Amino acid sequence: MSTLNVDVPRAFHPLLVPRRYKGAYGGRGGAKSHFFAEQLVLRCYGRQTRAVCIREVQNSIKESVRQLIIDKIAKFGIGSRFHILETEIRGANGSLIIFRGMQSYNAENIKSLEDYDIAWVEEAQSLSAKSLRLLRPTIRKEDSEIWFSWNPRYEIDAVDAFFRSGRPRADAIVASVNGNDNPWFPEVLRRERDSDYISDPEMAAHVWGGGYEMTSEAAYYAGLIAQAESDGRIGDFGYRADLPVRTAWDIGVDDYTAIWFIQDDGVGATVVDYHEFSGLGAEDIVRTALPELIPDPPESFLARRRIERIEAFRYGEHFLPHDVKVREWGAGGRTRALTLMGLGVKPIHVGAQQGPVERINAARRLLPLVRFNRTKRVMLGVSRLRRYCRRMNDSLGAYTGPLHDQNSHGADAFGEYAVNCELIVPRPSLVPEKERPRGTVCLPGPPADRPSKRTRT
Repeated sequence: MSTLNVDVPRAFHPLLVPRRYKGAYGGRGGAKSHFFAEQLVLRCYGRQTRAVCIREVQNSIKESVRQLIIDKIAKFGIGSRFHILETEIRGANGSLIIFRGMQSYNAENIKSLEDYDIAWVEEAQSLSAKSLRLLRPTIRKEDSEIWFSWNPRYEIDAVDAFFRSGRPRADAIVASVNGNDNPWFPEVLRRERDSDYISDPEMAAHVWGGGYEMTSEAAYYAGLIAQAESDGRIGDFGYRADLPVRTAWDIGVDDYTAIWFIQDDGVGATVVDYHEFSGLGAEDIVRTALPELIPDPPESFLARRRIERIEAFRYGEHFLPHDVKVREWGAGGRTRALTLMGLGVKPIHVGAQQGPVERINAARRLLPLVRFNRTKRVMLGVSRLRRYCRRMNDSLGAYTGPLHDQNSHGADAFGEYAVNCELIVPRPSLVPEKERPRGTVCLPGPPADRPSKRTRT
């Protein structure tokens, strides 16, 4: 058998070592699918390997990566070593590649994959949490690997939560790869990319830069969240034992209740946790989200905190909205505030009655000063902020205030904190428009291409 020499862009080098979970994410043109297809062909050519190529939904074989793998076999000139069938590819050495949709599997029939060496999930942003839970324990052969390639969509997608929320897993490795990491990036795509960065930078950051999808025109905070990502303010910042944790709430009874957990030092803030609930009463919410306040909390709550690597919080103020005075929680007509205080949530700061405009403006001023810990729950809160948007009035053809949906509760709770936290936040310039210096308007351009070394493996 002849030895094959294959050029591999530098950005993919971390994925060349054995690891249980491997992931590559980024924008269009990064060659993620090409990399995994080549690695799969090389593996099946070099030794007997059983592999399954997976998508969440695969209605026909045309929706799979079958043709891409066939193209790679042809590129390497090893067609004589493979027998290409309609629904599978067989190697002369006993290798097998099949193509499946995860939605066709359940807890019983997925057992047919137990003896496979590799599972490659393409378009993994569409993989559901249920499918991921089914797949992981099924691919169980010694030294087996599960590969994921995807273009990021939402922070709360199962694959992003697995690879990019919380502390890195010791058995996982992930690479961010975009067009500027691809030495074979086509010129036609380069022109498309450059044009998109000029005409719609936010859209281009998602399509070409691998950023999360945004609803830019209607969204209140999408650009500010994108800036936080660009500034490195979404990461692993941890909990400071010397600072109290202050919480900010938006309370719903037949609706969502959202709570932010934030530490600040007077000039900046760090989000250390976020919770949201639907259909739970006050006691269940406090016992789940603030177990430190319960006298002798059950071991199950403390164990959950240890598993999540979250230290016991020392609390400061709890910011609650004006309607906390409404008698809707607890027996005997007790107000929400009294109900929470009876559960140990104190001191409580009840905000002044105000409209959404004040909360939105305060949040916009505060967000440039905020860091977010990249945990699964905090990233859910970040997703709520990113997608909090205006409501379109179709008859008027105009936006008419915030849209009330699953995102508005987390956004309102954050706005409650922004209004009341007393951080030193920048105010809009008071210099009249006509007195402001004028100059050239510079539109954001595409990211500079980084050189990619080609290494033979």
